[in-house]
Amino acid sequence: MKFNCGIEIGDDVKALLFDLDGTLVDNMQLHIDAWVQTGAHFGLQITAEMIQINAGIPTRQLIVKLASENGWTIDTNEFTKLKQSTYRELKANAGPIKKIEPIIEIVRYYHGKIPMTIGTGSSRPNAISALQDAGIIDCFDLIISADDVENPKPHPEVWLKGASHVGVDPKNCLVFEDGQKGMDAADAAGVPWIDVRKHL
Repeated sequence: MKFNCGIEIGDDVKALLFDLDGTLVDNMQLHIDAWVQTGAHFGLQITAEMIQINAGIPTRQLIVKLASENGWTIDTNEFTKLKQSTYRELKANAGPIKKIEPIIEIVRYYHGKIPMTIGTGSSRPNAISALQDAGIIDCFDLIISADDVENPKPHPEVWLKGASHVGVDPKNCLVFEDGQKGMDAADAAGVPWIDVRKHL
């Protein structure tokens, strides 16, 4: 099947595994703003580039990584709590979440035809909220959030869990991603992937 965005999906694909932020919903700027504002609160200079190159890594793990790289001393629990609440506040003020329609078209086409899962670095509450806003929460067999894995992207756990849950060999799945960490995770899992940024 070939879609208007140029993505073509062959008959050998038996399951679709989707990232969420930046792939199905256009909320990456909200996450970046929440990171920058939370960093400022703690006196840390966090830039958009820091977040973009680490897209897919959950907040708690990413602040640990950034603190290590930059020599920051920070209470990671307090930072994570404030970042999450700041994101929710920004999202509430921004109104309905923006959907990435070309990829959601694929979700709607395959709903009920083949299994689909979500694999996201977002917390479960934020992931559920975004999927509800987009009106597609009922399309997925499984939602794997940052709260459901031991090892975040680029570790392959999130994609292997999705493939295992729906009983499909990873090589017969297809990952939709916008972040390099998620693509690296797909490579490690042996799952073909599509960089959605090239089709938007």
